[in-house]
Amino acid sequence: MTEPIYSSAEHREIIEAYLEMCMDFAKELSTKSRYEGYLEVVDVILEYHNGYGTGLKENNYWDWVMIIPINVSVATNGFFAGIETKGNRAIIRSYKLILEEVVQQVVDKIDKMEIIND
Repeated sequence: MTEPIYSSAEHREIIEAYLEMCMDFAKELSTKSRYEGYLEVVDVILEYHNGYGTGLKENNYWDWVMIIPINVSVATNGFFAGIETKGNRAIIRSYKLILEEVVQQVVDKIDKMEIIND
């Protein structure tokens, strides 16, 4: 998996905890091959995050720091929708609620991060 570029130690801590939670949820609920497919999608998001800012119109710091939480949230919710069955519906919906709450907390934490060298 691609190692994300972080803006600070605080950013690293926030993102690593969030990614770990999302990956744990996906791993717990799926088969090995489906989980590997999920990780491929997460890797694409991390590569996009790491390459952001190389284009002429890509230079917004706040857009960059929000790429991982927003896109991984969408990817994880899509993954959950794809694997949901009658048998696992209750647990999937519980994880979706947790994910929604945690991504909001992550966004709030990132929003409060101090820019040291702008």
